[in-house]
Amino acid sequence: MKTDIIIAFACAAVSAAALAYLLVRGLLGSAAAGQRGAGSSIRTVLAPIALFFEARRGRDIELNRTLDRFEKLVVQSGGKFLDGATAGEVFAARFVFPVAAVAVIAPLGALLRIPGFFVMCASLFFAVLMYSYPESGLKAAAEERTRRFTRDLPGSLDVMRLVAQSGGDLLSAIRAVIDVMDPGPVRDELSRVVAEVTIGTSLAAALNNVAARVGTNEANAVFSTLAQSLEMGTSVAENLQSAAQLIRHSARVRAQAQAQKAVVNMSFPLLLLILPGVFIVLFAPLVIQYINR
Repeated sequence: MKTDIIIAFACAAVSAAALAYLLVRGLLGSAAAGQRGAGSSIRTVLAPIALFFEARRGRDIELNRTLDRFEKLVVQSGGKFLDGATAGEVFAARFVFPVAAVAVIAPLGALLRIPGFFVMCASLFFAVLMYSYPESGLKAAAEERTRRFTRDLPGSLDVMRLVAQSGGDLLSAIRAVIDVMDPGPVRDELSRVVAEVTIGTSLAAALNNVAARVGTNEANAVFSTLAQSLEMGTSVAENLQSAAQLIRHSARVRAQAQAQKAVVNMSFPLLLLILPGVFIVLFAPLVIQYINR
């Protein structure tokens, strides 16, 4: 009886911890979406610690590599994770968030008179989760923005192609896309291209900068090709059409690959969860009859 109570309590504690983690991640995700308030407060706490790590950056090779990786992810995410946190602030969050989790759970456990063993397990559980959240959340934000960029890019290229075929240059085609497109990664990047050209950067260099910031094969192929077409004087409209077709073909190939993987992924829950239940329903009456005899 006592063992059953302990198992039930442990399962309930794990479920409550997982639910609380998802709630915390959702709250932090709202800050990543660009909302003010909580995100700004978090950055206020993280900023001094980030400055400490930045000061040690030149003396620690491993730290320098980690911050470089975080900076790349921050650029790919559009700089909107944790209300625009820098790479140093995201790295500092890996140490601040676990301490904050333990500082909340330990007094709460004492207030509710929860046994110390369970409080310690919950604190360790949350500390590990909150240590991994800044990097995993930043990667998720970067992947989501990249996915949206790749999804919206063919439509924007079609608009640019129509403007180019009607006699407009590439910069006017980019401005037309900015005017008609909904807010999103493609519009943000193209707006940045126009801003860079306005301050004196060449259009070819600004397009290459987009390819470097987004960091996908599709973006590199499209914007590098457009930059080369400007430098070599080739047809922009034809390059835009071929680029849109290339991206759509790549999307179809990825969808087919994911569909093939889905069959393999479904086989594991089918074997481990569904088939055992079917066998129990079919053969349990026979086993019971055999035992009764």
